[in-house]
Amino acid sequence: MLVESGNTAAAGDRAHAHDGAPKIALAAPRWPARVLFIESRSAPGHPVDSFETHGFEIHGYRDAIGALLAARSAEPAAIVAPTDMVNVDFLSFIEAMAASSDVPVIVGLATHENATELAYQAIARGARSILALPCRAEQLIAAVRACGIRMEPSARPLRVGELILDPQAFKVSIGDATVTLTPREFLLVHCLMRASPRVVGVEELASALAVHDDGSVAATRVLVTRVRKKFETAAPESSHLLETVRGIGYRINDG
Repeated sequence: MLVESGNTAAAGDRAHAHDGAPKIALAAPRWPARVLFIESRSAPGHPVDSFETHGFEIHGYRDAIGALLAARSAEPAAIVAPTDMVNVDFLSFIEAMAASSDVPVIVGLATHENATELAYQAIARGARSILALPCRAEQLIAAVRACGIRMEPSARPLRVGELILDPQAFKVSIGDATVTLTPREFLLVHCLMRASPRVVGVEELASALAVHDDGSVAATRVLVTRVRKKFETAAPESSHLLETVRGIGYRINDG
């Protein structure tokens, strides 16, 4: 997802006017963890497709303005800032982020002249690590984890009957069969497994999934249907695992 910037002048002023501003202590990163990735001019692109499968979400921005504003509302785990970012001075951006939030900034080392010097200056001003651009998914994951970010570090694998969910590996399996899920689908299964054997009301489930969609009951019902089909594709005998309790909601069965 590429997000167009908003008011460049106003947001640019915010990037510089951080002296004396109160520091925002953000809550624990939302799960799956969200990484804001500002695209580089000299090394464009980001590994959005493969990154999702590791339990992280990546949100791309064409310049620094959108990322700067989103950092206050998106509860990101980290921000990747290229040394050749557009519309905002790179070092000013680093200083602004270090002064106004606890979100770690990863320096995206672009391919332009003086990129290395800028990267080291950024580390001295509060950036947490350096990532060479363009990068592969595993390189970006390593850079995020180098900042101390882990997915649900205290979470243990969940098991209900033959259904197993591992939050650390972002993996769901039925017996020996792996079920490939999107972050929204994974979160749905996680919510139901944590509640099992309780029936989870459809409104409650919709609210838990609202970080990924419009939070509507209709969208939640569609998602449940999609997950059930994926269960049955991975293990044809698993149709009983995700049960619909008519008029109430859904639950994961262990039998």
